[in-house]
Amino acid sequence: MKITDITYDCVQVPFPEEFHPTWYPGKTEQGQVIFVVRVHTDEGITGYANMEAPHGILKLVCATMDYAKEMIIGDSPFDIEKIMFKLRNVARIATRPWVIENACWDIIGKAAGLPVYQLLGACRDRIPVYAAWGELRSNEQRKEDAGRLVEEGFKAVKIRFTHETIKEDIAIVEAVREAVGDKLEIMADANQGTACERNNNGFPCVWSYERARDTAREMERLGCAWLEEPLWRYNFDGLAKLNEEVDIPIAGGEINIGIPDFKIMLEKGSYEILQPNCTMSTGISYIRKIAALADSYGKTVNPHAYIPGTGVLQSMHMVASIPNFTWLEYPYDPPTLTPGAFQGILLEPYFVEKDGCIPLPKKPGFGIGIDEELVKMYSILH
Repeated sequence: MKITDITYDCVQVPFPEEFHPTWYPGKTEQGQVIFVVRVHTDEGITGYANMEAPHGILKLVCATMDYAKEMIIGDSPFDIEKIMFKLRNVARIATRPWVIENACWDIIGKAAGLPVYQLLGACRDRIPVYAAWGELRSNEQRKEDAGRLVEEGFKAVKIRFTHETIKEDIAIVEAVREAVGDKLEIMADANQGTACERNNNGFPCVWSYERARDTAREMERLGCAWLEEPLWRYNFDGLAKLNEEVDIPIAGGEINIGIPDFKIMLEKGSYEILQPNCTMSTGISYIRKIAALADSYGKTVNPHAYIPGTGVLQSMHMVASIPNFTWLEYPYDPPTLTPGAFQGILLEPYFVEKDGCIPLPKKPGFGIGIDEELVKMYSILH
């Protein structure tokens, strides 16, 4: 089997209501942008994978696909190591080519008649997920939201820290604890300590080391599961110091790239929980290598999965084969951030069940296809 073409599209699926992401203070989004990649073969099997492609980098992502295509056409989709070597070369001067490898796994699964997670060597077929909130809302509203999550079966939630003061951030955690007690594990994402209100010069109010440390200690008091990206992703020494000084696990790494970055984190002790993203950090095969390396250090790997379309599904197949894994991200913050918008173009949406898990599909490949009619309807490239 040979790869004959790589095609792509980009869609914007409307949100039910305007979405105000905490990581872009002051920004309003009307719909979920989903970049669709198709890897075609001479045997008629097509592999699909998705990733984010914000409008500002969309032209660069398209150029990356065109550049990668020149290197990959003619290769077998089964030759993952060969393809990843080429994609590493692409990534020297382009961005996020890893989605192509993910689509190759979809092809391999379809050709073998097996779901990808079984090909990778599964240790589970149900994936525990946490609801990842995306907006800043009142504490009273968050109490209601947390209660609704418990009713729907969720066992964990990740909130966003976006305020100027620790007191305001921690008040959200306290509100959720008051509402649901220990029925939800609570994680918090600081987005590298830069997502809070902007100062008079228009720059984000970046967290100091002391802010990160004091926030972590408050979260310890409230029995939280982890604090995510409290400092810049390349502040390996500062993160290591923080991770040593506090008891709550420090997590991160979603935008760090390649095995070497994560090797440094492990050597320095920067994180207890590594969070590589299978479209931004590297592809599925290399994240499994990162997970094996992390396992030798006794560290957990809970990949970042804020990836629309099939993105969470791709990550589910991957983490099914990672023993040192505990939770996967599931972006969910209705009435704005819903499965209908985030998954958007899938033939079948997937939802959390009452045990807080999502079962993996039994069909070959990733197990859920793309609705090409919806792609045409929502395309922003044509």
